[in-house]
Amino acid sequence: MRRRTSGRGHGKPEGERLCVLIADPDGLAREMTSQQLYASPRVGVVLCAGDRHQARELAHHYHPAVLVLDTSLPCPGSLTEVIADILHASPQTRVLTMAAGDDHAIIDALRAGAVGHVGKHLPPPVVAREVMRVADGEAVIPRRLTMQLLRLLHQTPQTGWRPLRSRLTTREWEVIDLLEGGAGTQQIADTLVLSPTTVYSHIKSLTRKLGVHSRREAIHAADELRRQEATATKLTS
Repeated sequence: MRRRTSGRGHGKPEGERLCVLIADPDGLAREMTSQQLYASPRVGVVLCAGDRHQARELAHHYHPAVLVLDTSLPCPGSLTEVIADILHASPQTRVLTMAAGDDHAIIDALRAGAVGHVGKHLPPPVVAREVMRVADGEAVIPRRLTMQLLRLLHQTPQTGWRPLRSRLTTREWEVIDLLEGGAGTQQIADTLVLSPTTVYSHIKSLTRKLGVHSRREAIHAADELRRQEATATKLTS
């Protein structure tokens, strides 16, 4: 880890400078990308990780503004599990994946919460530029993935994004929709005219049905359930 300024950086260090985490098994690639990031006066801290365990630990502690995550980073844990875990601990972190190929892994990462992807073949100055775009709130999606993402949208139900026949109740889907929008317990209670205790009960039911342990995991699992149940509906209709 290197710093441009003194003191700890969480997301944006002193002077609103960015904290960026590079998780890449290639030490030379990490160093070259770090150098390019430090060429920007907007970057104050660059953290480096060589495996997913290190990436998790650093993200949990420093809450970087952007995580550049190589999809080939060594285990433990799947790529989607790592992204979900990091975003649960640091919701403000924007995940930018990097890979030499494997579009399936890229789509899975986007489903898990990543906001963009860059090719491994891109030179470090271009990667650094894309990191700045992601930090500014832009999505960085390769053109070749556009049709695949459109197909995923086309596979979703037309009525409120909810399957006609589902394991979840209508009320549970309403809770999921509000969770996806960033609503907290009290906001959900106010919107649906429920007590906070009832909202907690619905969320507990959701996590049990979906086999997850957190609200963020429930959102991702519900998105996957939407696709599965929408596909099943089309096959039986």
